[in-house]
Amino acid sequence: MYTRIVIEVLGGLAIFIFGIFRLSSSLQKVTSNKLKSIINVLAKRPWSTVLIGLFTTAIIQSSSATSVMTVGFVNAGLITLRQAIGIIMGANIGTTVTAQLVSFKVDAIAFPIIIVGFLINFISKRRRYKNIGMAILGLGLLFLGMNIMKNALAPLKDNESFKNFLLVFSKNPFLGIIAGVTITALLQSSSATIGLLIALGSQGLIPLSAAIPVLLGDNIGTCATALISSVGTTITAKRTAFSHLLFNIFGTIVFVILLYVFRLGNFIASISGDSIPRQIANIHTGFNVLTTAILFPIIGLFEKLVVKLFPGKDIVVNKNAIFLDERLLQTPSLSLEQAKKELVRVAKMSREMLHLSIQRVSKNSTVIDNKVLDREAAVDSITEDIIRYLTKVSQKSLGLMLSNKLTNLLHISYKVERAADHAESILYLAQVKEENRMSFSEEATEELNLIYAKVCDLYDTLISGMEENDLEKLSMCESMEAWIDERVKEVRINHLKRLQTGKCMPLSGVVFSDIILHLERIGDLLFEISRDLIGLT
Repeated sequence: MYTRIVIEVLGGLAIFIFGIFRLSSSLQKVTSNKLKSIINVLAKRPWSTVLIGLFTTAIIQSSSATSVMTVGFVNAGLITLRQAIGIIMGANIGTTVTAQLVSFKVDAIAFPIIIVGFLINFISKRRRYKNIGMAILGLGLLFLGMNIMKNALAPLKDNESFKNFLLVFSKNPFLGIIAGVTITALLQSSSATIGLLIALGSQGLIPLSAAIPVLLGDNIGTCATALISSVGTTITAKRTAFSHLLFNIFGTIVFVILLYVFRLGNFIASISGDSIPRQIANIHTGFNVLTTAILFPIIGLFEKLVVKLFPGKDIVVNKNAIFLDERLLQTPSLSLEQAKKELVRVAKMSREMLHLSIQRVSKNSTVIDNKVLDREAAVDSITEDIIRYLTKVSQKSLGLMLSNKLTNLLHISYKVERAADHAESILYLAQVKEENRMSFSEEATEELNLIYAKVCDLYDTLISGMEENDLEKLSMCESMEAWIDERVKEVRINHLKRLQTGKCMPLSGVVFSDIILHLERIGDLLFEISRDLIGLT
């Protein structure tokens, strides 16, 4: 009998978790792009961050997904740590929706929901409607899994040994908290743990006093997903995941005091009626609402505490445009100047990427890899902002001169971004060199450094000319680029000679040639940008 109960409970739990996964995954596909845009825009308003986290999690039915998404936004430099903390606070409230749903009697509607979801998914041709159907199907499976667990546990109603085992959590809440942390960390779903508690409660197998410690541990265990997702990210992203953990540990301490000292559980039980499932769901919601109500007014102090407990210097680069002001769109001449300032900023990032990538050729360092890729993401993001901004400017009434200036700025945007792509390609070649344990000859290294130094001079001259509107410096770019082209020709001839004499190995020679090629292409792009800039003045 017990074997059958265990199999049925685990089977019901598997269906429940799969239902949550399908519901969350499908809803994310339906709403993902819009949610990301909304989060990115609204998170800039401090008071709205909690609401964003709440509604996002309520929609996609996964606080873990919201937390991971938030860690990603912070890692990308799109939102600050304070904004991320607000979103996570809201996500903790939003995740209680699942518990509230399954705490009601849903036995009769599970199969109709599954049928409706299946039909929509099966009949629909468009991917959007298929995802909607799969989300409905996931909700039905969630209810079905809950019903299976409830029915499987029914024979244990009269089993005193099992009841006494669960009562241990009433007598020793610390063990209950540990159990909640462990189960949720293993299942990677706080909703699954709450669902299991509600299934036990619905059969009268676990009293509220034993369910509460497991519920508190569940809130701590749900942080595991965000903590795992923060591995290999920036310090700020790690702080975001850590703030999620700290938030729930603080809430657990507060609730232990309120429940076991001030008997708050009795009050919640009184307003929830005699239904243990409803009491569990309401305490779960109350935990997150109360913790947020306490911490959000002092979110600044909470942020400082997180930084203090998780020290370190970040390498993240702000990936949002900082000079593009929508209010200046009514004055096209000013808005174009702001776009040019942003392009100077992007050019400097591209220059830094090249410096780091060349460093990587002779130095094995994953830190350098992260820095280059972080700046590449920033270049792409800001370039998109610039192009979007210039497109809005183009819709205004422009004279011939401003129209030409706008066109040149668009060309510069694409070319700066392509120069950054070449720098990124050099990074990948450096990684190939490391993975295959290649080495360059002393002559090849000297030639590489010579070309690189001249490209850097070209970069510096171009950036200085951009900032100062100096035509003389911009004009110098032509002769510098011509010098690079001549040296590259010489380097290629010398390289062929080294291959013939065996001083360079063929495989490492290919990597060397490709790096030189990317440096030459960067030089070409920088010269083209200088010509476009001369056309602006």
